[in-house]
Amino acid sequence: FLTVLDVGSVSAAAERLGVSQSAVSHTLDRLRLACDDPLFIRAGRGIKSTARARALREPIASLLDGLKSLSHQRTFDPRNEPMEFTIATNDFPLQLIFPGLLKQLADEDIHPQLRFIPSGVPSFWDLRTSHCDMLITPAPIANPDVEKVQLLKSPVSCFYDAAVRKPPSNWQEFTESRYVEVRFSDTQSSLMVLPEIDTSAMSPPEITVPNFSSLASMIKGTDRITTQLAVMQLGLLHELDTAPLPVKTQPLTLYLIWHRRENEDPAHLWMRERIIETVKGIVN
Repeated sequence: FLTVLDVGSVSAAAERLGVSQSAVSHTLDRLRLACDDPLFIRAGRGIKSTARARALREPIASLLDGLKSLSHQRTFDPRNEPMEFTIATNDFPLQLIFPGLLKQLADEDIHPQLRFIPSGVPSFWDLRTSHCDMLITPAPIANPDVEKVQLLKSPVSCFYDAAVRKPPSNWQEFTESRYVEVRFSDTQSSLMVLPEIDTSAMSPPEITVPNFSSLASMIKGTDRITTQLAVMQLGLLHELDTAPLPVKTQPLTLYLIWHRRENEDPAHLWMRERIIETVKGIVN
């Protein structure tokens, strides 16, 4: 119900939940009888929630949170308990953190099932509807039901190929440079989370790519630049040279974020601690 309410489509909800469309439809039919309300009605090619459905969002979400808490006091052994987590992140944290972490866990004979999905610029409802179990992002979510911990803090740097060009020495050179931008969707760009940069003064990006993994190949051998976290030189952008921006900016923080209902879940807590420990080993 919450997922259909969130995505506005039975088929999209089924895909997100990993079940058949008929299973979602059958469940909704049972809820309609229980609530004595259609909950969702056809509107053109899609569906629209009723006022009753929208009013039920928070009560049902709270009920699910309560059911989830019943499992928090169980005995937990990571070697014997099946663990499945959906983690929303972009390809930079994915490549920086998880290859090493998963190798270490395998050496300990621990084999969690991890599903990674793109986070883009995330929203609270990704966690509220259990679209994911945790988020790794520099864009904190302002909501009292969300918990977060700092994974790392990094200055923002200019990446370029020193064999072709020098880094921009002033703001005008920076804004006039041929820029490569990461854009997750038509409305979401990595520039949205960069602090204190007036993007309106910049020339339109010459190249737009869908992920951080594509940046190095678009910059290497050219005079193009990009602006990203300096810590990316430890991972996806290790082939490029880096220099401070020609303007002062505040460091950017990468957060691990989860819903408060998962605070005391032993498996969730254990995985969070392993992620935090892994990041400390990389950046220290």
